[in-house]
Amino acid sequence: MVIFCFCWFLVLYGSTFILAKNKDVFSPVKFICLKYALLNLSFILYVCFDPNSFYKQILKVCNVTLPQAFLQYTILQTIAFVAVVAGMVVFSKKKRQVHNSAIIYNYKAAKILAVLFFATGITAYSIFLNRIGGLQFLLSNLSKRIELQGGQYILNLLPLLVLACLLLLLCIKLKNNVLDKILLTVFVIITLGIYSSFGGRENSLLFIITLIVAVNYIINQLRVNKKSIAVFFMLFLALFFYIIAIPAIRNHSNSDKHKAISQVFNIKVLVYNISYTYIDVFAANYFNKNNAWYLKGYFEPVDALFAKPDKSAIPQVDQGVYFNSIITYQKDFRPPLPRREVTKASWPTENFGFAYANFLIPGIIVFFFLQGMVFSLTYRMLVRDNFNPLLIMIYILVIFTFNFSSLRISGFIKVVPLIYLCHVLFNKFVALKNNHDSLKIKF
Repeated sequence: MVIFCFCWFLVLYGSTFILAKNKDVFSPVKFICLKYALLNLSFILYVCFDPNSFYKQILKVCNVTLPQAFLQYTILQTIAFVAVVAGMVVFSKKKRQVHNSAIIYNYKAAKILAVLFFATGITAYSIFLNRIGGLQFLLSNLSKRIELQGGQYILNLLPLLVLACLLLLLCIKLKNNVLDKILLTVFVIITLGIYSSFGGRENSLLFIITLIVAVNYIINQLRVNKKSIAVFFMLFLALFFYIIAIPAIRNHSNSDKHKAISQVFNIKVLVYNISYTYIDVFAANYFNKNNAWYLKGYFEPVDALFAKPDKSAIPQVDQGVYFNSIITYQKDFRPPLPRREVTKASWPTENFGFAYANFLIPGIIVFFFLQGMVFSLTYRMLVRDNFNPLLIMIYILVIFTFNFSSLRISGFIKVVPLIYLCHVLFNKFVALKNNHDSLKIKF
């Protein structure tokens, strides 16, 4: 059954990618096919070769066999994929995508804004380090990185580092200045170093993906040839090494060195770290009409913040803690249990887990359709505004992190003020229509 699941999704994702009318490889439908193929197929393929690697706790608490679990997952994930594609296709036909053939950008303003954004991001990181006791303390306690970052709202300014790099790409497109290329290289290295210093990989990988997409839209459209294949292969090897190296750094303070190293080079650990498919398999097989949540506790963390001074009595914003508690203790946990009664660790629900845990199949259809509409809307905005750097960053964030789970929604609410401020500054000082110190750029 697992082999059938892999073959089915390989055909489904591949055929959808080929049949998509938009030739842009980063258009929503094609981009989602690539994302699902990377994250889902890698996990399913690994389970095909090593069925015993799948978490036995999931099968036990759901009272199913491995073939039964993947059959149920295959059915529901197919419905989810069809719904998200339908949302993208239907919404894209609502209104024709029109953008100007040319736009005028102010080179000096773009460069000044890039430096200011980067300086702000560096300052925010420096303030964070000063608060916790310095860089050495951070690197020595990466296993406690979540606790160290708790309540550090200054870190919400770090996305400015990414935007600064994208603005420098725009400067390179406008004047092709060698100094700008050197400055961009320095910015990229520092940004990767800062994100890596937290011991995680998600932000760094999203940053790299954002750069690739930005190069495609701002500098030159990527083409498949010997040179691009060679570059892609080297980048793939670098990313593979990076994915392995970060846990090694994170586990450096682990008292059991041999165990830490063995975990780093364990393929199972690697696959489970880059894919949430096992969580989707759990959700698909655990929930039914008798234990569905029906949005219980979804809004309570916000209400409780104003009503209860005791944080331990407040439900977690991340409802993935209930998933983790179910697996850990092999019994039912559901919102709005307070955080003191559940595990600190989380299995992120993402869109699949949220939709099915709350409304079963109708939830899968509705919330994936709405997610597809959001993907398509963001892409339309990107095309309409001539692929400006700010919207490229937003587009990548939406494609890879947006869903209707409480954790993701709260995350987007946090970045809305920053995004709006950057949008105002970009349109006021950089995207000028009549300025003799500006240059015209065609797309």
